[in-house]
Amino acid sequence: MDDNAPGHRGRIVRERLMEAGVPQLEWPALSPDLNPLENVWDQLSRLVEARTPAPQNLNDLRDALQEEWNAMPHTISGQ
Repeated sequence: MDDNAPGHRGRIVRERLMEAGVPQLEWPALSPDLNPLENVWDQLSRLVEARTPAPQNLNDLRDALQEEWNAMPHTISGQ
């Protein structure tokens, strides 16, 4: 599975994958991101970027990520 990025769909890449017997799925352009982890990272990123003051160093960033993670609901929506 790939996201139709040119680096994933180049001729050399396609040929090598075929030689190795790796099947490629057809993936529609602009398809929704169904990977839940990507959605979590996106939400965490937005929450941390909205903080005032913004994290100034790695320790601040780590603390901000941990605080925002702890504040997020950890249940599966719809259940």
